[in-house]
Amino acid sequence: MNDTEASSGSLTSWLWLSLLTLVCVFIWQSLQKMWTFKRLGIPGPDPLPIWGNSLTLIRKGQKEMFPLWKKQYGKVFGIMSPSSCVVVVHDLDLLREVMVKRFSSFANRGTQSVINYKPWNLSLLGLKNDHWKHVRGTLSPTFSSVKLKKMMPAIERVVHNLVDNVQEKARNNEAVELKKFCACFTMDVIAGAAFGLQVDSVKNPQDQFVYHGHNLMFGRRWVLRLSAFVPWLIPVLNRFGLTFFPPASSQFFTRVIDRALEERRRHQDKKFHDFLQLLLEAETDKDEEVDAEIDHRSYLSMSTHWTRKGLTLDEMHGNVLLFFLAGHDTVSSAMSTTLFCLAANPECLSKAQQEVDKKLGQRPPDYQSISELQYLDMCMNEAMRLLGPIVALDRECVEDTELGGYKVLKNMRILIPIEVIHNDPDIWPDPSKYDPERHTPEARATRHPFSFMPFGLGPRNCIGMRLAQLEIRMALAAVLQRFTPVLCEKSVYPPTNFYQGTKVSKDGLWIKFQPRASGPSSEKMA
Repeated sequence: MNDTEASSGSLTSWLWLSLLTLVCVFIWQSLQKMWTFKRLGIPGPDPLPIWGNSLTLIRKGQKEMFPLWKKQYGKVFGIMSPSSCVVVVHDLDLLREVMVKRFSSFANRGTQSVINYKPWNLSLLGLKNDHWKHVRGTLSPTFSSVKLKKMMPAIERVVHNLVDNVQEKARNNEAVELKKFCACFTMDVIAGAAFGLQVDSVKNPQDQFVYHGHNLMFGRRWVLRLSAFVPWLIPVLNRFGLTFFPPASSQFFTRVIDRALEERRRHQDKKFHDFLQLLLEAETDKDEEVDAEIDHRSYLSMSTHWTRKGLTLDEMHGNVLLFFLAGHDTVSSAMSTTLFCLAANPECLSKAQQEVDKKLGQRPPDYQSISELQYLDMCMNEAMRLLGPIVALDRECVEDTELGGYKVLKNMRILIPIEVIHNDPDIWPDPSKYDPERHTPEARATRHPFSFMPFGLGPRNCIGMRLAQLEIRMALAAVLQRFTPVLCEKSVYPPTNFYQGTKVSKDGLWIKFQPRASGPSSEKMA
């Protein structure tokens, strides 16, 4: 054997030895995680090596398995994912501790490996600890009543377009798939309220804003699924541009943001009333922009950086993109499910329309009048309870602590099973029934405040909740003023066939719109 062959054989042996070592370490870590809950005395289903309880949840889903495990192990139990130990909490008093009373111990969302790159890691979704607190505090005033009123002209313009588009569908007796139709409305609202742009997604589906917005919304789903099983692989994929959010679409929106910011700086005498302008007013002064280049993790140990005010450019990019993503899904889901449930429940629909007629008459909805539509709010809340887009939330334990008599370790995830809580028969009798009366002030007073949380609760709740509710109310009021949604031959109610891990129906939410004789004229809607 010559020296080359010996060297090659030695290299091969080292490669095999290294691979074997990695496999052994991986298996050992997996076994360590498997024993974690037994050592801590936290009950739960037995996990499989490496996969934990993930395969069971993939096959049967949280809605089926969590109530069974709750019955078997109690309101607090542990499950394993390939990447982490997860404590599932059904106890509403304990959830109040996690989300509010002891927030400092559970201040972060679970590790977001799938968005651990700029600018997404600088959005509220990706930030942690003091850096999150700084950005959240800077953004919060943007959603005050005064600031929301400034966005009303953009919202009213898109609502007018929505009514025109519904009228065209009604005139042609055309069936409408609500999820896609309402997604067009929210896309247009975000274009106007966030960027000051005028877009009509229904009439111009090939618009670049619409195209890249759609790409951001749906992303690369396989990356998200992969992150649940092999999170350590995600940073490697990100280096090669294989990110959940397609880079081309992220870059398109950052360019749109930069151009809009530059226009506002050049024309400071011109008035802009949109989210971007409000963010610009909170932006970092020029001499402080050096902080934008600092690794965001360093903020956790460098308190001097928190003396700065406003947002860096990267923080603006990340949070405008998050505004787009979160606002689009929440509003379109709430709108579409409310209209679908009302179409399937004519008595509730009639009451909602009577309230709209009484409060609005022939006037188009505005900021003040929609605040008086209490029954419509109840209809929206019940639709979000029944078919809300959020299946679960999570929090990351930032220090070793105790919860419900159990020791919880640093970096463990606390899972809040929103969908299961919203369908718990012990809280909501006959939970599969659509009943807006569950949300009267009297009914709410009898329930635990953490029994209903479509936007989350506590300091980490949805920062754009008030804007989302404003958009939904405006759209629903304007549509119900002039049209009656009805089920059609394509309708499948109640929807039961959902895409895995979501409340999105595979059958679609199909209805038709019928014009109302008493509705206001198009001119009055303008």
